Amino acid sequence: IEIAKMLCTNTTLLTLFLSSNKINKEGFTAIAEALCTNKTLSKLSLGYNNAGIEGAIKFAKMLSVNTSLQTLYLSQNKIGP
Repeated sequence: IEIAKMLCTNTTLLTLFLSSNKINKEGFTAIAEALCTNKTLSKLSLGYNNAGIEGAIKFAKMLSVNTSLQTLYLSQNKIGP
């Protein structure tokens, strides 16, 4: 996913809204991996996509290393209980 590539090198973007974009678990994985190195993004909205449990797990792991992300919206992503 091109957005994930951009997130790896971007140093100015603070907020990103990608809700309702049909992003699947592979896209979520790419974005989560990019956010392991991105230290500027503080708000990310990914609601109403298709993360699934695998995408959610990748984001949980990313949160253990990313300290800049303050708001993360993942509602309606078929994550499960």
